[in-house]
Amino acid sequence: MPGREGHAGGRGHQLLQRWEGLPSQAQIVIAFPTLVVVLFFVHLILFFQPVVRSIFYAFFWAILGTYLVVIATRTEAAKRANRGTEDETDEH
Repeated sequence: MPGREGHAGGRGHQLLQRWEGLPSQAQIVIAFPTLVVVLFFVHLILFFQPVVRSIFYAFFWAILGTYLVVIATRTEAAKRANRGTEDETDEH
């Protein structure tokens, strides 16, 4: 369709590259509080947990979620970089 960005292009791809370019510490500082807030409301509203229990669960799952986000980011960035080097090798 005219005017639509391709799957690999566009604003989403730029944000993804910026996120992957951040050091792990910065990703942790961004992801952890975001996940705590989101998971707090998930437990409070969707699971009808009491406030104190929602806070506990939010912190517990945010620790695990942050770890998974950072590991997944590193893995996907490595796969993408490896794919890029394979494409360059195929051209020569």
